Amino acid sequence: MGSKFEESVYQILSREPVTPNEVAKKLEISHKTALRALMHLALTKEDMFYKNSGRIHLFWRELK
Repeated sequence: MGSKFEESVYQILSREPVTPNEVAKKLEISHKTALRALMHLALTKEDMFYKNSGRIHLFWRELK
C-alpha cells in the first residue's frame, strides 16, 4: 500500500532535511497527505531517515 504521491515525495528528498509542510507546498498537496507519504517512506525505504523534534517532523534521504 502506498499513496500516489510517494514517488513524487521520494524524488524531491535529498540530504537536506525537510518538513511535511515544505513537501506539501512543493507538491501542492495537504500536510496530512505529505506526512503520511513521508512516514510510509521512512518505514519502508532503507535510505530514508526521520527525526521528530517536538512537534516538528524532519525527513531526509542519505544519497549514496
